[in-house]
Amino acid sequence: MRADVTFVLLPGLDGSEAFLRPLIDALPAWVTPRVVTYPRDGAQDYDTLLRHALAQTADLHAYWLLGSSFGGPLALRMASADAARVRGLVLSTTFVRMPQPTRAKWAPFAHTALIGALRTVRRLPVWFGRRPSDPFRIAKAETWQRVSSRELAARIRTVMHEDARAHLRALAAPLLCLAAAADTVVPPHNLDDILTLKPDAEVAVLPGSHMALFHEAAQAARHIARFIDRH
Repeated sequence: MRADVTFVLLPGLDGSEAFLRPLIDALPAWVTPRVVTYPRDGAQDYDTLLRHALAQTADLHAYWLLGSSFGGPLALRMASADAARVRGLVLSTTFVRMPQPTRAKWAPFAHTALIGALRTVRRLPVWFGRRPSDPFRIAKAETWQRVSSRELAARIRTVMHEDARAHLRALAAPLLCLAAAADTVVPPHNLDDILTLKPDAEVAVLPGSHMALFHEAAQAARHIARFIDRH
């Protein structure tokens, strides 16, 4: 009989469990998920978030770890800082450096007002193009209510200065990379960056966009369960 395992999930830019629920629901019964949500106030840099994540998992004897998008570099830091307890790592639609380097020059403009305006513009297609009962629309509405533009702006600035390659090089645990076939937020060269440093990483490509972990949760859960079961 398969022994139960704990699976810690580090969310994306929203810092909440909203976009992780379909994956959580699709995981097999022997996988116990725990989402580490990010603090709403204070600094949002990776070192601060690492201390928060380690405190939230201090009671665990051992665990598997997932970092989604923004959570990827945080997961690499956590796997490095907590190597004795991390049994394996899943990186989903993520990066080790600024995922779109040409946009780094816009870092000074990543402030609350601009991010708030962009959120409104990006919300419109979801609001008008999906039914009120649509799960993705519901998740979007939840993050709109729970997550401030100030938080998002701070995390975006963190991404623009990020370089987690040293943590990836130091990774000793098994690694699975989940990529999205049509990801325009974290383009394909980001997976190439990871594989250059970790050529033995396992790779699975999900159909769809950057939100494939939400929209293709059942397929993602199967890849994750097989990965854990093999190791």
